[in-house]
Amino acid sequence: MELASGRVHVIGAGLAGLSAAVRLSRAGLNVSVHETAKHAGGRCRSFFDDALDATIDNGTHLLLSGNREVLDYADLIGGAGELHHAPRAAFEFKDLEAKDSWCVDLGASGGLSLIRWLWDTRRHPPGLKPAGFLSDVWALRGGRDKSVAACIDSSSHLARNFWRPLCLAVLNGEPTESSAYLLWAMLRRSVLKGGAFAKPVFAPDGLGAALVDPALAVLSGLGAEVHFQRRITKLDIEGAHVGSIRFANAAEVLSENDAVILAVPHQNVAELIEGVDAPPGSNAILNVHYRIAQTVDEPRMLGIVGGETEWLFQRADIVSVTISAANAWMDKDTDAIAHTLWPEVAQALDINGDALAYRVIKERRATFAATPEALALRPATRTHLKNLYLAGDWTDTGLPATLESAAMSGRLAAEAVMRDMAR
Repeated sequence: MELASGRVHVIGAGLAGLSAAVRLSRAGLNVSVHETAKHAGGRCRSFFDDALDATIDNGTHLLLSGNREVLDYADLIGGAGELHHAPRAAFEFKDLEAKDSWCVDLGASGGLSLIRWLWDTRRHPPGLKPAGFLSDVWALRGGRDKSVAACIDSSSHLARNFWRPLCLAVLNGEPTESSAYLLWAMLRRSVLKGGAFAKPVFAPDGLGAALVDPALAVLSGLGAEVHFQRRITKLDIEGAHVGSIRFANAAEVLSENDAVILAVPHQNVAELIEGVDAPPGSNAILNVHYRIAQTVDEPRMLGIVGGETEWLFQRADIVSVTISAANAWMDKDTDAIAHTLWPEVAQALDINGDALAYRVIKERRATFAATPEALALRPATRTHLKNLYLAGDWTDTGLPATLESAAMSGRLAAEAVMRDMAR
């Protein structure tokens, strides 16, 4: 396929922008990436923290073996070797309030493994009954205009021990507010296909080493331009096209063969371009990273029930905890947050004493609010402007606002550009 000789400007170097830029560069197109920050990766970047004396991820993300978009992207950039696949789809949980623990173990194979799991009470969360679980799943499947809570028995043990932790992890929202259909979309691509598609995938050296640094190396090798600290203030419209990109102190006029992929967070769209809508509302995520005396050889994760924390990840001597839908935490003092959550971490890991160091990271607008109403407001890849395309986990991928959605959106945007540029 022969492509037009125009340049594609990718605005934003998060996972969506990188996913698009790498594919376009590999296809032989001229690509320029413009990023406001000093670094690429967005919420999945890694950085060295002086207080912890360790490299940490800006945001904690759960990858599963069924996340084919992310895994294919990692293969494309040569980062797959930095990812570690767990042998089984096993998820440990601790109930801090009831002082109980269990393991949701979906096994290691696909197909009938889900059926075997349903009837094996040793691998269940407390309160799971096969008929009730299947009834909930069926209700979620048909709940396009409903919340998760409207499709399940919210007063049940299963809701507390399984559905709520899953909803918070996947949708970054409470069951009462979050889209049932988006939770179903995640289940359909992973859990419901069996353990082979739901194994945790870890990045022992950080997400940056697996998903960001290799992409930048590929782009550099292919001659793509990657500009950091380049803030774009406006996209000027001329007729049915984006006519120019306006920077803080300059502007770049586009030729008739140039294209733009807007891969910025959903809340920044309106300030850059008129007539392009994004889902309103945001939910925050709180991450606290602790350095402890105990270390582990292999990454581990732990679901927490009956506390403020929801998920705990440990890599070497760094323990990272996550609170989703964390809007109420955003104005709290960071030291107070770390000290408030530490007793839960210590209880969950059965350790004594204080943490050696900590780092609190607040993401005030981490994801769009994944409400049922937001489904109809997620825009398509193509826009009403002939040379403007959208990418981001907030676009209409049919998935929640996850790394999987971001990687897919970048692929879709790149494919749309290449189809339109084909001669």
